[in-house]
Amino acid sequence: MNASMNTFADMIAALALSGLVWGAVACDAPQSNALEDAPLSDYDALFADAPGNDELPYQIKADGPAPRTFDLVDLQSPVKSQGSRGVCSIFSTVALMEHLYIAAGVEEADFSEQYLQWSVKEQLGLFTDSSGSNSTSNLRAIQRHGIPHESAWEYETREWGEEDDPACTGPDRPTFCFTNGSPPDAAVEAEKFFLPRGRWLNSGRESLLDHMRVSGTGVVVGLDFFYQAWNHGGSSLTRSRDAWRQGIVGYPNADDIEESRRNRAGHSVLLVGWDLDMERPRVAADGSPVLDAEGNQVMDEGFYIFKNSWGTHNFGVDNPYGAGYGFLSMDYVEDFGSARVSDVPYISVPEPEPEPEVEPEAPPESELYESLDVVDIPDNDAVGIKSTLSVPTEGNAERVTVNFEVEHTYRGDLTVRLLHGSTVVTLHDRAGGSADGLELTRELTDFAGEDRGGDWQLQIADNASADTGRLLKWSLVIE
Repeated sequence: MNASMNTFADMIAALALSGLVWGAVACDAPQSNALEDAPLSDYDALFADAPGNDELPYQIKADGPAPRTFDLVDLQSPVKSQGSRGVCSIFSTVALMEHLYIAAGVEEADFSEQYLQWSVKEQLGLFTDSSGSNSTSNLRAIQRHGIPHESAWEYETREWGEEDDPACTGPDRPTFCFTNGSPPDAAVEAEKFFLPRGRWLNSGRESLLDHMRVSGTGVVVGLDFFYQAWNHGGSSLTRSRDAWRQGIVGYPNADDIEESRRNRAGHSVLLVGWDLDMERPRVAADGSPVLDAEGNQVMDEGFYIFKNSWGTHNFGVDNPYGAGYGFLSMDYVEDFGSARVSDVPYISVPEPEPEPEVEPEAPPESELYESLDVVDIPDNDAVGIKSTLSVPTEGNAERVTVNFEVEHTYRGDLTVRLLHGSTVVTLHDRAGGSADGLELTRELTDFAGEDRGGDWQLQIADNASADTGRLLKWSLVIE
């Protein structure tokens, strides 16, 4: 390390001892861009009620090995900045929400972090005496109360202080200081947007890779923060400016863990892909490579691609996936992280404008056929079951309406098809993640012109292990 770098590191260490480097867990002290500081979170809030990996199932749904590289970057909203406020979990959760809405077909998704911060603290009554929160509480607030578009209450990058309200100073500040007041009438009255219920995932790499490749959606992770591993300005150990600019976060060494826990903090990001071939040498406190007993470099192998919330002008500016993105050691996440996900929301399609009224034609004759036989669906069987309805009448079908109801503990395992003659229509294809049950009504024109007579079959296949279910009933209306 050159002399100028030594001087810089010494300056960081001196400032840290004097209390001027912000690094406090609550993230309430001023930030210094000159020292490349970036706001963190309250560790205790971030990990409140988070289960350990030994408490979470390891459910693998995908077949075959994971691809060596994979990313969901094209399904992300622009990188944002949380400014100087310790609200990283708010930003990572909203980043997940925007990503899920884009995955659902919404072209531009931009939701209000400011409103979510208020909702968690005022509507849920949680973490009312700090700026902290966590993805569990954030997703619960979104599921129960919803949040509006960003334009309804735009984010303020600085937390309220004494200049905003005399009460917003000292250790016992009221909640409104951490929410920057109450939402304006425009935000209260604005349309709210929601997500399905969130759930925990085991943070092991096979679990997280499986979720991303099967669901096609990202994962929010909360992390015990290690300053040197992130090359953060609050570190008293050697940092790499190149790694900071590339957004590379390696596995922490023992000295980094010990030093960081003197000033413990957390951070939360959104995982959006991976590179299994990426590897980096693990580094010691002085920046030198860590060697094993035979003198070989110890390598970090496998990195997640993640979206951060520190803006686009400092951290990750040279990342190949875009400024503000980073690479995060998979072993770091497994050993020091908690993972939370939600599912793609159902987006209702607006009804088309009504056509001008015309003299109605006589409705075609319709026939109802129904099966109430309950049939167990075999687990992890690509063939599955086929339930048959026999139609005795002849004549061409014009329109077919199919309805079915399935009881299941993980609808994302299921593929459902309707078969008649040589026509096969897929009704459901492994969507919905871990949501329970599946009930669907679809009006189809795929069979128009075909003979209605003969066998109609509903095929249901469970394509992954661990979760089971059964067909409760299904019906056809043929016109």
